[in-house]
Amino acid sequence: MGLKMISNSAELDGVFQEYAQGLLCSVFVLPRSSRCVLAGIHDGALKIKLTKPPVDGEANAECCRFLARLLGVPKSNIAVVRGAASRHKTVQIRGLSAADAREGLAAAISAIRTTVN
Repeated sequence: MGLKMISNSAELDGVFQEYAQGLLCSVFVLPRSSRCVLAGIHDGALKIKLTKPPVDGEANAECCRFLARLLGVPKSNIAVVRGAASRHKTVQIRGLSAADAREGLAAAISAIRTTVN
């Protein structure tokens, strides 16, 4: 599988799982990167590069802040629920549907492409 850039919101279908209070999101993080960015899809998960090191929960906190900003939800609605000490994480996002998450990510990706081109 490996890295794949996100070209449309349909590619995000496997990344999000809806449940009663919101979503579970599969995330693959790369701590200690030069920038904090959404880098594409990696093995069915959002690939996020983070600047913080994986020490004392710093990378997890940055991951939650980044997703909150990207999806437009409060930071308090996002938590790492599985994989706190791993690059592969499951993040809980309360108060957001999968359709809204896909829309928000597609808009963010579109804005990035407009800026780059």
